[in-house]
Amino acid sequence: MRAAPEDDPPTGAGETAGGLVGAVVGEDGLLARLRLDPRAMRFGSHELADYILGAVRAAQQDRLKRVGEPAPPPEESLDTEELIRRVNDMEAQAASDFARLTSSLEEMLRRLDEPLG
Repeated sequence: MRAAPEDDPPTGAGETAGGLVGAVVGEDGLLARLRLDPRAMRFGSHELADYILGAVRAAQQDRLKRVGEPAPPPEESLDTEELIRRVNDMEAQAASDFARLTSSLEEMLRRLDEPLG
């Protein structure tokens, strides 16, 4: 992994499972890319989910190291209800995305277990 020049937007990258699972987060800190080596499909669904989570967290930590200290929050008051709504929306979206990913992985594993014919 190369060091980012000063004028590059701060992104982060992380890997787990000996490089079989990799993640990149964008300058906004959100997942930009997920890479799964085909050999990673041999892991059980829970183990693979743990590796994916680990790679994403490593990428987020890498980005935080590149950004440095976060900017102080603005002086304006925080709308607690809006914040709670946004967190609930993000939680629902994450649950939906994870369910879709798990379903896809289970389908791939099912297909791998089918006899060739």
